[in-house]
Amino acid sequence: MDEDYGPVVAPYTREEAFEEGRFIAIPPAAGSAAGIEMPLITTAAARKEFVAGDDGDEAGRLRTVLSAVAREIGQSPANEVCFVVPAGELPSGQEATGADRLIAITEPGDTGEPVLTLMLSHEM
Repeated sequence: MDEDYGPVVAPYTREEAFEEGRFIAIPPAAGSAAGIEMPLITTAAARKEFVAGDDGDEAGRLRTVLSAVAREIGQSPANEVCFVVPAGELPSGQEATGADRLIAITEPGDTGEPVLTLMLSHEM
């Protein structure tokens, strides 16, 4: 039992989320090109909504998404860990599902390092 939060109900690791395809790593070079120098991941749903597509321009949409995220980070207070990017600033992937924003939250990775996770608002 954890004294602060009570007993663990159902442990679920980031590694399991990657194995199941719920999390997808974003290549470090893509983040660096946008000025983001920390590990980046996206949920499968956020990738489908804003990056995936069958027109061969996923790399272009990813650049646009990461540039928008970097811009929001740059305009936020230094102690912010959660950034909201309006969907109107993002490209659409295949078929829009009506997501109105992308959430970018900095949280500790498996070894405590900061990781920026891109997700849809209902995934928080």
